[in-house]
Amino acid sequence: MRALIATLALLALTATAFAAGSARTVTAPAPLLAVAFDGNRVAFASGFEPTDCNRVRVWNLSTRAVTKLGRRTHCEHTSTGNSIAQLSLAGARALWVAYIGGNTREWTLWTATTSKPSPVRLRFATNDAGDPSPFVIGSGDVLPYSVDRTIFVLRANGSRAFSWLAPDQVVGLSARAGEVAVASDDRTVTILDARGKVLRQEVYDTFVSAVQLTSGGILVQHRSSLERRGPGPAEEWTFPQGAILAAATATRAYYVLRGSVYSLSLTDSSTQIVSRGTAVALEGPRIAVADGRVVRLLSAS
Repeated sequence: MRALIATLALLALTATAFAAGSARTVTAPAPLLAVAFDGNRVAFASGFEPTDCNRVRVWNLSTRAVTKLGRRTHCEHTSTGNSIAQLSLAGARALWVAYIGGNTREWTLWTATTSKPSPVRLRFATNDAGDPSPFVIGSGDVLPYSVDRTIFVLRANGSRAFSWLAPDQVVGLSARAGEVAVASDDRTVTILDARGKVLRQEVYDTFVSAVQLTSGGILVQHRSSLERRGPGPAEEWTFPQGAILAAATATRAYYVLRGSVYSLSLTDSSTQIVSRGTAVALEGPRIAVADGRVVRLLSAS
């Protein structure tokens, strides 16, 4: 009975979100953990609810349908958590990292599509609670992921484009137009082409925490600095303490700070609040923001 009630509640929430003139939001049945955006699809992961946990759903903006992907992890409450840590999307294929554990955490990397929603486990690893994830994933027209130093790149159809060995532990990934940017723990960012050939490598003064590939060049966050290197001279901006670079275009960088999403203009350095939220993903002129249980679709400013 509880499962039926939960299902009817989700249908009601979805119907409300997609009523006439309201295709700008969708409501999840539990607090949101992550969001990803590609083409006309938004993937979002939600946490614990009464009859489920850590579930990925895909919102099709063209049809207004929400597809629930499968789950093969259990919902046991543990001392150091049970959650989805990362999520990315290419076409109809989602890629996500989940963990569960006590003093030792078990990490799994999963993929599924809206047409084949039963998830396939790609990788499994364990480490001490508090250690960073052994997997790093990135979004774009392809799906890059790392296992320690090794990079694997999946196409949207699930086939592997290439693999590559990074010079050090991978800390960030980004994909655009077939190219992949790999940020590693030795303060370098390597740009690979669609076949895994090194196009160029950039070295930074401090450790890199996030990287985004844009049409205007490589955008990198290292400590409180945001730096762009591209065809022209290098440019640098200052990020507030605690800000996390989440998405970028050639003219704007989007970051999350203390429950809000901000937009930094890369032309005049002005900053504005976009929305309340804890996660943001970008696709062309639109952004998807996760705020509580609501995924909000907005025009990129």
